[in-house]
Amino acid sequence: MAQPKELHRPTTAKKKRGKKRSLLRGTTGKYVTVRKLQVSSEGLSEIARKGSIDKILKGYIAVAKRAKKVGRPLDYTVRVSPDGDAKLVAEPVAAPVAESDALESALTTARERGQVKVAEILKGDDMLTASDFGSLIGASHETVNVKRGRGEVLGLQGATRAVRYPRWQVTDAGLPLPGLSRLFEVLGRQPWTVYRFLRTVHAELGGRTALDALKAGQQEAVLGVAQNQMNGVFS
Repeated sequence: MAQPKELHRPTTAKKKRGKKRSLLRGTTGKYVTVRKLQVSSEGLSEIARKGSIDKILKGYIAVAKRAKKVGRPLDYTVRVSPDGDAKLVAEPVAAPVAESDALESALTTARERGQVKVAEILKGDDMLTASDFGSLIGASHETVNVKRGRGEVLGLQGATRAVRYPRWQVTDAGLPLPGLSRLFEVLGRQPWTVYRFLRTVHAELGGRTALDALKAGQQEAVLGVAQNQMNGVFS
């Protein structure tokens, strides 16, 4: 004898509920289900009657196309009134960029600008090869490299491995800049840091650059300014 239909109903309902939950959790084909979208039966009827679903989808499609075109996420706002009508109430705007992304973008831009500036400096007429610089101070190419390693002369590198030596670091007597090795020790043995320090005007040096002050014999004053800079003390 066939079983009463009532005995099968709970099982069928359970299967339907299970199927509904699976759709809410995952994906079906290339479509992703939207979770926790709750609309009352009365509200759904009004939205359907007003044709608001069509308006919402059209608004979404328009913003999605614009986001793809500009290459960044966009936000927009849709207002659904109690009678089921829907309208776009906010012009699509760029979504806030994450702070880390903004910082990385700024650093990348700064690095790119820095690389261009470095290349311009190294192409200057006052930048010499090791051989030319050696001839200027009466030393061989090899000796110049040794002096650079000791911080006795300033050699600068860019994107390439070629090293250039500023002509202006030689005194009128044809000697390397006095006190340079001590300056390297104070500033952390970083050639570009030393370069910037030498070419900067310092109020503590009477409005002179550190380069001019060293050539004028103000070694201790220059080293004092450098030490203050490393310690974060500024006048």
